[in-house]
Amino acid sequence: MKAKQRTLGVLLFLILLAGGVFALLMLRNARKEQAASAAADGTIPLAAVSGNDLTQIVLHYQGETNTLLYTADGWTLAEDPAYHLDTSACNTMLTALSSLNAKRELSPQAGEDYGFAEPALTIEVTAAGETDTYTFGASNTMTGDLYVCKNDSNTIYTVSGTKAACFELTRAELFGAFNPAGLTASEIEVVSYTLADGETVTLKANSEPAAESGSTTYQTVWRLAGDTAADLDETKVDAILSALCTYVSAQATGADPAAYGFEAPLVTAEVTTADGTINLTYAMGTDGCYLMVEGDSSVYTVDASVVSALLYPTDQLKAE
Repeated sequence: MKAKQRTLGVLLFLILLAGGVFALLMLRNARKEQAASAAADGTIPLAAVSGNDLTQIVLHYQGETNTLLYTADGWTLAEDPAYHLDTSACNTMLTALSSLNAKRELSPQAGEDYGFAEPALTIEVTAAGETDTYTFGASNTMTGDLYVCKNDSNTIYTVSGTKAACFELTRAELFGAFNPAGLTASEIEVVSYTLADGETVTLKANSEPAAESGSTTYQTVWRLAGDTAADLDETKVDAILSALCTYVSAQATGADPAAYGFEAPLVTAEVTTADGTINLTYAMGTDGCYLMVEGDSSVYTVDASVVSALLYPTDQLKAE
């Protein structure tokens, strides 16, 4: 009996020992991974910006200068405050600046071209009342790392080639897609659109008993204002509602509407919800299709499919 107990005790000890060894191996591997990750990102601090201290980021890229102002209310483009910025892209820049590390620190060598004469990117970061300038030069052909100079010092750093990617955005790429009309399909009650030939099509959302026999439930059914008995093509009606609530892909502020085709619009739409009525105008220019929203002077770019959904005359909306 005692021999069996000793055997069980030895087995238990060996199991515990194996578990301890396994835990140590796991910890060692985790530390190795952390060290490898730190080596890949770099350990020489270049920037450690806090969102509480940041006030602006200035991007000099591809001949453009874009100043991103940061406050508790969010991001604003100083050169064009009405411009709708991509908040996610701007937040990614802040995240990158919160722990921007270099891999190596170098002294300039005679005859070496680090790319600072014509930098690929320069960013100016103002935080806590101080401004630091980071100039990104050429890429090291062997490692793919970028050369960086901070505040025009004689010290050159190398950073991972991916570190600059989030800052390499033109103004067009800084745009954040959104719905300028602020419409939601389920909230639309009446749509009245006028085509270029003068025909006006008016659709109204009616609450009607469900089609099932004996049902006491009601459903929303869209009808033509001038022909309430006609059944409509639901696919086309859904396309109209979706088009009115579409996200735009670009914005031009201070633009001349005539240059975008608004002197002869393709279609104008009046949309009514419980909150009121808003007017939308769609046009086609030389480079695409555009939208203007009542009370907003910006010209927005929309997909051609958005405009085509609003070009159905009355007879083409009826179900076959």
